[in-house]
Amino acid sequence: MSTRNARKSASPEAATSDIAVPTLLADAGRQQMAFATNTAAILFRGSEEIRYIQQQAAQQATERHETVAQKLRDNCTPTELMAMQADLLNFDLQGSAKYWQAIAAAMLKTEMELMACVTHVADSRPGEALKPALEAWKATLANAVNGTLKAAAH
Repeated sequence: MSTRNARKSASPEAATSDIAVPTLLADAGRQQMAFATNTAAILFRGSEEIRYIQQQAAQQATERHETVAQKLRDNCTPTELMAMQADLLNFDLQGSAKYWQAIAAAMLKTEMELMACVTHVADSRPGEALKPALEAWKATLANAVNGTLKAAAH
């Protein structure tokens, strides 16, 4: 009988540890899935933003080129022809610069959101050594985005 009593007294502790392991594993799986799902949402949102930038750039270029094409159908002097070519080239170069700045800003914004997601995961686990490195990287990206957004606005 003493053996049964010893088992009964050890049983609640063993039961607690037996329950804790599956609970921790289930919670870890849930956290991993939440992280993966959140990361995917951030990437999809970034992809949408890049697609929008591409669509806007293509729409503006189409309108501009159609306008110049219409002007070229009419008779024009060599000076007018050179002016149209120079204007179109200027538009294309400026449009290209704005396009790539906007793409870079969207990509940096997406990367910052991803870093925030990773930082959140690092914050939820005490003692992580990655947190200072992630914070430094996040600050660097924030400075780069702020500079790119200011340049794109002008």
